[in-house]
Amino acid sequence: MVDLVPELKLVIGDQPPVPEVSAQNAQRRFQMVFRRFIGVFARREHPLALFLDDLQWLDAATLDLLEDLLTRSELKHLMLIGAYRDNEVDAVHPLMRKLQAIRSTGAEVKEITLGPLNSEHLEQLLADAIRCAPERSAPLAQLVQEKTGGNPFFAIQFISSLAEEKMLVFDHDGAGWSWDLDRIHAKGYTDNVVDLMITKLIRLPAETQTALQQMACLGNIAEVATLSTVLEATHGQADAALWEGVRQGFVERLDGSYKFIHNRVQEAAYSLIPKESHAEAHLRIGRLLDAHTAAEKREAMIFDIVNHLNRGEALIT
Repeated sequence: MVDLVPELKLVIGDQPPVPEVSAQNAQRRFQMVFRRFIGVFARREHPLALFLDDLQWLDAATLDLLEDLLTRSELKHLMLIGAYRDNEVDAVHPLMRKLQAIRSTGAEVKEITLGPLNSEHLEQLLADAIRCAPERSAPLAQLVQEKTGGNPFFAIQFISSLAEEKMLVFDHDGAGWSWDLDRIHAKGYTDNVVDLMITKLIRLPAETQTALQQMACLGNIAEVATLSTVLEATHGQADAALWEGVRQGFVERLDGSYKFIHNRVQEAAYSLIPKESHAEAHLRIGRLLDAHTAAEKREAMIFDIVNHLNRGEALIT
């Protein structure tokens, strides 16, 4: 467990090396120790709920670990909640096969399908946002429904875009919000969330756009130290470059890292880099990380470094 979570040493101190065993036995040993570790926290008097996002991207070893926790475990008072995009998962996807294997053992698995917001929900959302009767917001809600398909993230971004572009304005004399549906229709807004996010991103300062593009190359989340290396800047300069992105809600500042609020924002930021420049961007990042990663951190970073170099492979001579 200390190998997996080094910070545990701060609680339980240094531990002796783990004896070498075969790969199969090492997996069994790890699963047993992991169950015991979770059992420390999952108690009758203190139940534990674990939430895992993007299950569709889990590797085989993690899926095996979840199966072990749910089927071969004496653990109680534990709830595992997982979210995945069903449009990225088909019947033969490893996640679906694993869920079926878990069900076949008699373990309880409940599935909740989160569909898009319907017109009634969008009317309520708008009525609450602009403080009016649902009947008044209904025509605008219908337009939002047509443009966004009821996707909650897209709907909120679309409504905020209307306000940013003065299509939805506060009338101080009338003490309420007003809009012109014909004017909004004439504007020809896109019905693609990534295109909408691109439109919003290109209004940001140039240095913020550059920082977001480089961050998008690194993934959905990036440590400040790694981002500073890639931007060839100090931590303070990296923070300053991303500040406008934080202020406008595209990324959030975590403890020692930045995270895109949604992977559609990451997708939009990445698409700001011309396709013909993707390989060059990744090769540059790979070389910077290779040159500036301290020896003691190289093992932890090696897959990231090689991944970037692989994506720039065609340019390596």
